[in-house]
Amino acid sequence: MSDLKRHIGQKVALATSIFCALLAVPAFGVFIWLWLERGLADTWVPSALASVGFLGACAVVLYVTSRPQPHLPPEEGQPEA
Repeated sequence: MSDLKRHIGQKVALATSIFCALLAVPAFGVFIWLWLERGLADTWVPSALASVGFLGACAVVLYVTSRPQPHLPPEEGQPEA
């Protein structure tokens, strides 16, 4: 197991990522419902799909941001603290 741990900002990003992913599920349901009820010509249908895409993209970006990163090696010429 890796010794990398998430700091508080990464934990918040992970929680927000999960929240966005959970919000994308009902938004996708609304998109399907609108598509079946009103058809693709209605302006609400692509707006609902754009919301799903936005929430999905936010979830992915926030998840990648929340991943723990390895520590950088010390710079050359700098004394170690």
